[in-house]
Amino acid sequence: MTSARWTKESIAEEIRQLAEQGVDLSYSNVVLHHLPLMRAAMRYYGSWRDAVKAAGVDYDKVRKYRSWNRQRIIERIRELYEQGEDLSWRNVSTNLDPQLAAAATKPKHFGSWRKAVEAAGIDYQEVRRYHQWDEETIIRRVRELYEQGVPLNAKNVEEIDIPLITAARRRFESWDKALQAAGLDYKQIVLRRPFRRRARGGEGQEEANDNGNSE
Repeated sequence: MTSARWTKESIAEEIRQLAEQGVDLSYSNVVLHHLPLMRAAMRYYGSWRDAVKAAGVDYDKVRKYRSWNRQRIIERIRELYEQGEDLSWRNVSTNLDPQLAAAATKPKHFGSWRKAVEAAGIDYQEVRRYHQWDEETIIRRVRELYEQGVPLNAKNVEEIDIPLITAARRRFESWDKALQAAGLDYKQIVLRRPFRRRARGGEGQEEANDNGNSE
């Protein structure tokens, strides 16, 4: 199915069909074999878990591993991170996924939650600084990135701050609506290009402006 045809209904139907065919609907397998579906699910539902639930499929059975190993632990941590979940030890061990926490801290795996998080390529300090995303926090973060000159098209934000864009899609239904809530024009954001110095003609003038004094 082409991306132009994805809707919430078609995503749910695709998931149901795969489930009926006995396809492994774990996050890692869908990323590997059904990436367009995963991207559409993340865009329209905010997380793979919510998309699976919307399709009427038991998510606990989808993600349940018969046994844990280092790779599966890393995949699960990455999955939760990309969904914008709170990966603090307290939250994971008592609420989010106690089985994951117990498996990760076993000596034969990582021995500590911090080492497991870092093995997944995630900055542990970021995990410790995690805060609950609300609309005000999202808008403030969007404005900060905008004022820093960071490109705010969806593709770039997915690369630099996946928790932000995931939370924004949950709270505002879409990334463009989150940008609008922050007082930004989505069309201008999409068309915005990084500044490049002109190779000819205006180069001297630009350098003069850079070196000159202005009030």
